[in-house]
Amino acid sequence: MRRDRLYLFFAVNYFAQGMAGLAYEPVSYYLKDALGLGPAQAAAFVVWMTLPLTIKPLFGLLTDFLPWAGRRRGPHLVAVSLLTTASWLLLAGLKAPLYGEALALLVLVNVGFVLSDVVCDAVMVERGKEQGLTGKYQAVQIGTLYATLVVTGLGGGWLAGHAPYRTAFALAAIFPLMTAASALWVQEAEVGGVSETAARGWKALSGMFQDQRAWAVAGGIFLWSFCPFLGTAQFYYQSEAVKLSPLFIGGLSTAGGLAGMAGAALFARLTGAGTQRVARASIWLGAPLSLLYFLYKGPGSILILTLLFSLTGVVFRLAWMDLAAKSCPAGAEATVFAAYMAVFNIAASASNALGGALYERLASSHGAYAAMVALSLVGTAGTLAAWPLLSFALRHDAARA
Repeated sequence: MRRDRLYLFFAVNYFAQGMAGLAYEPVSYYLKDALGLGPAQAAAFVVWMTLPLTIKPLFGLLTDFLPWAGRRRGPHLVAVSLLTTASWLLLAGLKAPLYGEALALLVLVNVGFVLSDVVCDAVMVERGKEQGLTGKYQAVQIGTLYATLVVTGLGGGWLAGHAPYRTAFALAAIFPLMTAASALWVQEAEVGGVSETAARGWKALSGMFQDQRAWAVAGGIFLWSFCPFLGTAQFYYQSEAVKLSPLFIGGLSTAGGLAGMAGAALFARLTGAGTQRVARASIWLGAPLSLLYFLYKGPGSILILTLLFSLTGVVFRLAWMDLAAKSCPAGAEATVFAAYMAVFNIAASASNALGGALYERLASSHGAYAAMVALSLVGTAGTLAAWPLLSFALRHDAARA
């Protein structure tokens, strides 16, 4: 029963996180149309807006080192969920599109999102390592997240094309309340005081800083995740170069969600064969697959490639996430796993900023298609560059075994 409640806890949390995606496409059009931002400016806004995602370990320190009433997880989850709801409602209440206020509120949204995600992942690492189920728990999390894309893709596209921005933002405010309620399912033993808990955590962190394997996995995650075409550049290519409608772009998210669900289910089955094999495939299969972006030209090919990349991308990403989860030490589970996830986010943020700036420049001088191909090739090179680091980490695991 306890395991079933954990599966439900992870599913509810990632359902709530994913359903906030109803506002993501409206936010993109909000930046483009209401605030009048170009690709480079929008990419810069997104960098600042998503800054909390790149400093995830700081939020991990809060839940690892600062217990409330003897608990490290539940109380934090309730507080930040309410913060997220309040931020979405305030954004919905803005009467005029003001850059500074919108940015501040979206930063707060991401603060709440990140800390609730950090708490959920900490529970996954703690319980998953106890039961040998880190891979399957993460498959539930990511599978649920992609399931929500089935709704939020078309739903967000419809909202972007037919409803005021504030409607989408108000809807997004509902779902963090589910995350707050799910804290009732977090069964955790009481810990000591702040000083005792912090001392245990710092000891665990100091060991990780000296672990070469941990640095190799982090570097591999960054290089594998670095693709400048994804994000802002892709949105402007789809909406302006290929002239896809908001509803079609939202439909791509829905299609990607279905494929991502299949990818999570596939990974759950592959964990028995070993995460290491899937991690190797993320490079030697992932790199040549990324060259298929050369065919990213029209609605039909874009739909097919979205399905393919969503399926394989989820399988490969989960392999890297499982390598990270299994190395998190007791006492600093949230901080260390958040650090790994921050690497994913830093790679996405950096490549998004670079991609937006380069796309604007290359598209104006060489055309949108040439810009897309060039940015995709940079991503392929990053994937291949991750191999030496992954190889080192896997050799290290084999030596320990």
